[in-house]
Amino acid sequence: MKNFIKLGCLFFVLTTLLVSCGSNKPVVVQNETKTITQTVHDTVFKIEKDSASLKALLECQNGKVVVKNIVQSEPGRTLKSPRVRIADNVLQVDCEARARELLAHYKNTHEAKILTVTKTIEVNKLTWWQQTQIKGFWGFMVILLLIVVYTVFKYNFKKLI
Repeated sequence: MKNFIKLGCLFFVLTTLLVSCGSNKPVVVQNETKTITQTVHDTVFKIEKDSASLKALLECQNGKVVVKNIVQSEPGRTLKSPRVRIADNVLQVDCEARARELLAHYKNTHEAKILTVTKTIEVNKLTWWQQTQIKGFWGFMVILLLIVVYTVFKYNFKKLI
């Protein structure tokens, strides 16, 4: 009975030693991508022409020109009615327009953030001596396993006969 307990413990120790050796882990690679798309749109705003008109009768009084009568005055869509002034025989006509703002182009931006980064994690490589120790351990385990199997069969066959 003691032999079976010893053999069971020996079998447990051997299987634990054989299972405890692991293989190399794969290299970790991480991928991320970042994409920014920017589109510039040019836009043309069509502004129709505009005009204002004024018709007036002029007259000469004492050698100076004066406005006798305004016959017709038409403002435009954005232009106000013209103002007419005569000073020192100089005719001055002013037309004012309201301020207009135009946006000639605008940007459309679309961002997709997937940043591409490949990260390789280096693992220390085994030296030739460490590799020799690992291979020697496996050889030792095979020989030890053969010895254990041989002794188990030798003692069990003697008891059976």
